[in-house]
Amino acid sequence: MRATPLLMSGIEPESQAQAEFAILLERAAAGDVSAFERIVARYERRVLSLAWRLLGRPEDAEDASQEVFLRAFRYLHRFDRRRPFEPWLMKMTVNVCHDLGKKRQWQVSSVIDPDALCRTDNPHDDLHSEEQKKMLYKALQQLPQKERAAVVLRDIEGFSTAEVAGILGSSEATVRSQISTARLKIRKAVKWGRV
Repeated sequence: MRATPLLMSGIEPESQAQAEFAILLERAAAGDVSAFERIVARYERRVLSLAWRLLGRPEDAEDASQEVFLRAFRYLHRFDRRRPFEPWLMKMTVNVCHDLGKKRQWQVSSVIDPDALCRTDNPHDDLHSEEQKKMLYKALQQLPQKERAAVVLRDIEGFSTAEVAGILGSSEATVRSQISTARLKIRKAVKWGRV
């Protein structure tokens, strides 16, 4: 059995990855475009997915995603590297989506699930669950922006309530209330077919 240099160094793989990412952030903040491109590659799917869920239209999500990374590059030098990067980026995504939604004042005509892009199975296999997904996403788009952001970040993106509160700049109690209200509205909309 051969020991790898990483194991021999005594550094945990996760710590090593965090250290490498910290160096990448430092280089990107100093203006290294290739380092920033690696950061974009690491987070672009997550940002696009969140934007899509908040805005409901692929074109808007793509515009928002581009704006998020432009802002991230512009303000990376202000980022406190003692804090986690992903919540900072997700907060920026929520803010960009909020700004874009207010600016465009559009009505959602159809909602497309970003996970549908990866589907390769027979489309008739899960017809019932697909209809439920569509109803869920339509109900989600009918929520007020703050409730939608809270429930998407918590229930879909998997952030903790404390992380969601940090991203949205709210208290944990407010986030819990927004999530509870949003879940109730979604349940009612799906149950009564009001989507």
